Amino acid sequence: MNPNEIGAHHRSRLALIYVRQSSPHQVLYHQESQRRQRSFQQRAADLGWPAERMIVIDEDLGQSATNRFQDRTGFQNMVAEAALGHVGIILSLELSRLCRSNQDWYHLLDICAVTETLLADEEGLYDPRAYNDRLLLGLKGTMSEAEIHIMKQRLIEAMRSKAKRGEFCFRLPPGYEWDEAGRMVKTPDEQVRSAIELMFARFEQWGTIHRVQSSMVEDGLQVPIVGGPQQRLRWGRPAYAYLRRILTHPIYAGVYCYGRRQVQQFLDADQRPVKRIREQPRQQWHVLIREHHEPYLSWERFERIQRQIESNRRSWSGPGAPREGRALLQGLILCG
Repeated sequence: MNPNEIGAHHRSRLALIYVRQSSPHQVLYHQESQRRQRSFQQRAADLGWPAERMIVIDEDLGQSATNRFQDRTGFQNMVAEAALGHVGIILSLELSRLCRSNQDWYHLLDICAVTETLLADEEGLYDPRAYNDRLLLGLKGTMSEAEIHIMKQRLIEAMRSKAKRGEFCFRLPPGYEWDEAGRMVKTPDEQVRSAIELMFARFEQWGTIHRVQSSMVEDGLQVPIVGGPQQRLRWGRPAYAYLRRILTHPIYAGVYCYGRRQVQQFLDADQRPVKRIREQPRQQWHVLIREHHEPYLSWERFERIQRQIESNRRSWSGPGAPREGRALLQGLILCG
């Protein structure tokens, strides 16, 4: 589209400059990109918009364009303003900044076409109502979505390749840390090491995670918890979920594993895709390397604990763990 084709009815409405970076790390340390995006206010001025009708949309800084429409406040508000006919032009350094989903992209294009809202990036000016512009915008959206899939696949394959050698560094649970050479070693904190060993010893003593939890709470014992962006150590009361994660993690048996948990997609009640992390059976793990680092317990001892935990589950295939004792045959017979 030729800039001379911009009409007064466009300039009488808002010019929205959309600014986005994909992660908080980029926001903090890659500020040149943000400066370039904000400089598009000058592009809007060159196209004839006065400063009082320019608005910078920067609520989505630190948000990935792959996030759902509903999860990005800035993008959601921008689409709403365009649908109300308040926007004359939407500007972005790259149109991939707007969204990486063709579903969201074409939804935006349809709204802009109906309300006569223009789009502009570093390379040109576009009218979604014009066939040639619409075709080019469609190609840009398709390439944007394809690009993110290619980048993800490259990243995943690189991580798996490094993990197969036992060299991929991921966040470690309490009791281990990476040294300067990239090797997994036990934490030098003797109190943390003792707490890890105690949890396994108590399970072998009591036989159930609930009993381990209650005994530690009764004794006033706390457990090491590592969390947050800086992976800081703190101490807290032992929770059941925490103890289960520790007692079932093969890393404490000297095993390097990758792919224990995988992201799966489901549809929620509103038929929208949601992601959840699910534990995978051992045969589906991508990598399992024994004797990779110094263990807290032997593999045989770890396996005995896993069999005990599995047998404690309520299921049709086994009796489950002893419960409150109000029914001596609980879990052993079926009525009906």
